[in-house]
Amino acid sequence: MIHIVGAGPGAVDLITVRGQKLLSEADVVIYAGSLVSRDLLGWARQDARIYDSASMDLEQVMEVMEQAERDGLTTVRLHTGDPCLYGAIREQMDGLDARGIKYDICPGVSSFCGAAAALGMEYTLPGISQSVVITRMAGRTPVPERESIEKFAAHGSTMVIFLSAGMTGELSEELVKGGYPGDTPAAIVYKATWPDEKVVRCTVATLEETADREGIHKTALIVVGNTVAQTGYERSKLYDPAFTTGFRAGREIVLEPGTLYVVGMGPGEKKQMTGQALEVMGRCQVIAGYTVYVDLVRGLFPQKEFLTTAMTREEERCRKAFECCMMGKNTAMICSGDAGVYGMAGLILELAQQYPGVRVRIVPGITAACAGAAVLGAPLMHDFAVISLSDRLTPLEDIWNRVEAAAQADFVICLYNPASKGRPDFFRQACSRILKYRAEDTVCGLAVNIGREGEEMEVLTLEELKDRRVDMFTTVYIGNSHTRQIGPYMVTPRGYRYEGN
Repeated sequence: MIHIVGAGPGAVDLITVRGQKLLSEADVVIYAGSLVSRDLLGWARQDARIYDSASMDLEQVMEVMEQAERDGLTTVRLHTGDPCLYGAIREQMDGLDARGIKYDICPGVSSFCGAAAALGMEYTLPGISQSVVITRMAGRTPVPERESIEKFAAHGSTMVIFLSAGMTGELSEELVKGGYPGDTPAAIVYKATWPDEKVVRCTVATLEETADREGIHKTALIVVGNTVAQTGYERSKLYDPAFTTGFRAGREIVLEPGTLYVVGMGPGEKKQMTGQALEVMGRCQVIAGYTVYVDLVRGLFPQKEFLTTAMTREEERCRKAFECCMMGKNTAMICSGDAGVYGMAGLILELAQQYPGVRVRIVPGITAACAGAAVLGAPLMHDFAVISLSDRLTPLEDIWNRVEAAAQADFVICLYNPASKGRPDFFRQACSRILKYRAEDTVCGLAVNIGREGEEMEVLTLEELKDRRVDMFTTVYIGNSHTRQIGPYMVTPRGYRYEGN
């Protein structure tokens, strides 16, 4: 009789009770010495015949099994982890079938379970991922094209990758091509549950660098996906007090309202979002916002519940966000730039008293004035005024009064929302009004698509500026009487060079 036994991931005490019993009773033990701890042989009888299959081929393994069967001996074929995963047992079982030799399989604890324990993680977090892909990179053993890393990566689920620690550079490229952002959490677990186990956390983009630095190029599993971070998940329904199962009846509970976070997401790209903004969005069950802004973060948080409304429906959007909080869901209301600069923070606070129990927290972000200033150089080094040319919420007369007052006071002026289809001439009018107080050669700047694909900047004079075509993705800077162009940059002197003179 042949017993194919899973030895477990490495630790001697993680072999199953059945596996240990079979091992202790075996006359012959064939173990995979390159992967199975030799310490497990301590369970074997002292008179058992021991063979290390690391130096044997399939035919030699079969010869030992066949001879043991002829001699009336019991054999344990000891495989690492669980034999069903990358254990090459099918060809052995076919050989045994052909020889009429009986066998059975004793399952074991797979190393992917040992890796999860080492990481202290749950692979299937509600709201993050409910699937685990177990796969490998193609090596000497090919992988079907339909099962390539790139194809599996498109699902965005948790991936546990075997037999690929020596190919982390290629693995990282395939994961990114498939759809994982480079900053997706990842981990390398070397010899899970062995005495010399090592756990290293990194990202998809830094897999190769991390493996090289730690000297890990074999005997390791790689875990990839947002579950590695173990944050932002939802409570399970299994233990939800309101959930009825075959063993208990659900009970009505009073939900504690969630927190409404008003989050400034900066110009749009992840690299310009603050760590606090990303952490809050990751923790919330719901992400709400103007459709265009929500689309910028969908790829970062694909498992979230999203709530969107179009432009001009801001109050409806805010009320829906509060309603989510009243249902016990932490909700992030995202705003471009900073939530307190032409964002939703003010309206949220105005409405908050109508939703008792909902806590409101404001999370700052990089507003376009600051992000665009960095693109142009240093235009805002002295006093400046920020003015929106949109008259949707502000009377046009008030806008013109503010533009002229700022121009007359010699503020650097930063214009938001300079033009749209409904007000194509407002920008030219604003420039004409400013020209009443500023010279034609006043240094000005344009920043377009700040922090996004297609970002551009231009430094020009006020006279040139008034004829430029601008849109809602353009932020305009009009210098004061001291602003000048230095190389390609727009600079407003702060006066440091003249202190003490």
